[in-house]
Amino acid sequence: MNQIIYSKWVFEDDDIRSAQIYRATSLIADSLEPNTLNATVRCSDSSILGFEQDTRLTYVHSTDLPAYFYIQDITRTGPDEYAISAMSAIGRLIHGEQHYGGIYTGQTVGQVIPEICGPVPCVVKTNLQDVKIYGWLPIASRRDNLAQILFAVGAWIRDDLDGVLHIERLWDGYTANITQSQIYQGPSMSYGAKVTQVVVTEHQYVQGGEEVTLFEGQSQQGDIITFSEPAYNLRASGFSILESNANYAKITAGNGTLIGSAYIHNTRQISADVSQAAEPNVVTVSDATLVSLVNSSDVAQRLAQYYACLATFDGDILPGQQLDGNVVGIYDPFDRQMVQACLKSLDIKISGTLKATVSALVGFKPPQVDDSQTLDERIVLTGSGTYQIPAGTTLIRYVLISGAQGGHCGQKGGDVGTSPSVSWTNPPPFENQLRGCGLANGGAGGDGGAPGAGARILEGTLDISGIDSIVYSCGVGGLGAAYDPDDPDGSAGSDTELGAATTAGAQAPEAGYTDPLTGGKYGGIGDQGIPGGKGAGKAAKVTTINSDTVQLFDPAENVTDEDGKTWNGGLTESDTDDPERVAMKTRENDGAYIWYSRGLGAGAAAGKNGNGPGPDASVSVRSSSIKATAASGLDGATPTLTPKKPTQYGKGGRGGYGGGGASSGGLAVGSTDSSDYTVSITAGTGGIGGNGGPGGPGGDGCIILYISRRVPQERGPLVTSGAKWFLDKHSRRFIT
Repeated sequence: MNQIIYSKWVFEDDDIRSAQIYRATSLIADSLEPNTLNATVRCSDSSILGFEQDTRLTYVHSTDLPAYFYIQDITRTGPDEYAISAMSAIGRLIHGEQHYGGIYTGQTVGQVIPEICGPVPCVVKTNLQDVKIYGWLPIASRRDNLAQILFAVGAWIRDDLDGVLHIERLWDGYTANITQSQIYQGPSMSYGAKVTQVVVTEHQYVQGGEEVTLFEGQSQQGDIITFSEPAYNLRASGFSILESNANYAKITAGNGTLIGSAYIHNTRQISADVSQAAEPNVVTVSDATLVSLVNSSDVAQRLAQYYACLATFDGDILPGQQLDGNVVGIYDPFDRQMVQACLKSLDIKISGTLKATVSALVGFKPPQVDDSQTLDERIVLTGSGTYQIPAGTTLIRYVLISGAQGGHCGQKGGDVGTSPSVSWTNPPPFENQLRGCGLANGGAGGDGGAPGAGARILEGTLDISGIDSIVYSCGVGGLGAAYDPDDPDGSAGSDTELGAATTAGAQAPEAGYTDPLTGGKYGGIGDQGIPGGKGAGKAAKVTTINSDTVQLFDPAENVTDEDGKTWNGGLTESDTDDPERVAMKTRENDGAYIWYSRGLGAGAAAGKNGNGPGPDASVSVRSSSIKATAASGLDGATPTLTPKKPTQYGKGGRGGYGGGGASSGGLAVGSTDSSDYTVSITAGTGGIGGNGGPGGPGGDGCIILYISRRVPQERGPLVTSGAKWFLDKHSRRFIT
């Protein structure tokens, strides 16, 4: 007996003119194809055309459990004849709301899959619940993004009879035999070309890219802006962000700009050999963006296992309880023997006696959880020693990080020369002319030293065959360069070694390495050194010298070191009523006077405050003359601190601290009432800038190991204590 039940209509054998059910499973889990039911039924009620998409339809064959499908289309093909098209629950993920994807940094399968499936019920098997996901999903249909996850973790959907999506591994045990007597005439056995290798691209998305404009213009309330590439650190002006992830932002009404920062997309190819052939035939997978360091080797091995199977059986059979994805014994009519095969698809013609066209991959056994090579353990080695390989280890990926280069020395602070000559005439009613030397510009603080290069980094797979331990040695960071005007490089760090693998000759990427499991940073260029403070001198805002501006000065600058401690710039004695002006003293006789200041304060450097205030001028007053030598400036401070070794393994040393800038000599100007009196002023000299400090040492090296270990699990049908199958209420076997 066959029944199709939809809403108030029940169609039985005579009412079902024709019907077919198609079931298919991708054995490499790279796509999700819904099961379909297509039937032509006899119906006298035309209101059947008033269907709603995704309304449930039930198919029952004899005493089998019901199978649920969801209406997609009903077409009238005759006065009382209608063609019904329906899909399994997977089809409900194709249309409707799209999935907005995002960046995944260790969320679990048990968390993500229910969110993707949304209104479609699903159950994730326990041994897959805690598998972690890393990478990126684009904005796509729910089905397409679910397929990406299944491919990455090696899981399949078993579209169970109750319409619930069951996410699990395919079982590798035999479920049935398809004997010679069950095969109709005309089967075939086709053979594919040998695949020699599979190459899988692993992906990593790391923060640190350039700022990008994601949207600019006018928006309406609730507009959703989608991005062509993932972005983070979203900022909006002119409107607000209501919700967002790496792929989109929902915004309020307004007129403005949405900006963000791009992720850096790193890729690496992993290969697995399949077979030998005269000509290479390589299968590549490059767009599976949830394939990461954690699972790339596992994905490559699964694909290699699949492509090693060349023979496909195609033919019509008398079906039993076989389902797509099941492992069966099938009769090879050409070699006349039973062979193992995994069913890829069944196209079942519904009638009194069922007939199915099947396709099965000969020799394929679905991989199991304890066969996987997921790198879900991690250890960091430092120093040197012998690493004991844990029991059950099947795969180790390593990242060797050398010691990093020390930083360059800091630069010398700026010198200050002889103070400049100045003169001006005061306006009426005074109209006296003043001459002498003004304030010089303060010496610039010396630049902080350039950072040292980061570690040389080598990634690879450790050959663990025949060994249970391996010797390792992690490199030591190089010393920073001592002060030298020629600015030499800091010393290179030493190499890291693991067995025969070494960082010698490896590249030192500026961005270093980001651990995909923890997000931790390793290697990478060091930090720029911290500059010295500028010495005090003429105010930068002064463009014209006169009585109102000649005293204005910029004070010596402070310096804050890497620990946040502040070292003060040298003090300049300032006017008590106006601290932006240097304090002045006056000396005079009957017909002349001189007006002068002390020398100014010098710039600070890390570990040393700047000197100041400076010395006084030398002034000699006689009855008809005044002679003076303006005050000298002070030397800039030389740093006494060396930057610390980075705590980040393999990070380049910080550049050395810059020297403090020298200060200007003092201001000195004078005037006479007549030619019977003279004022003679010798300009003061500025100070010398402080030398730069040594560069900081580079970070020490380390080794990161990512480990896959096999934990054996019992699998197969559960049995009772009496050695009988353990069945559920529908008489189905429990299989682990």
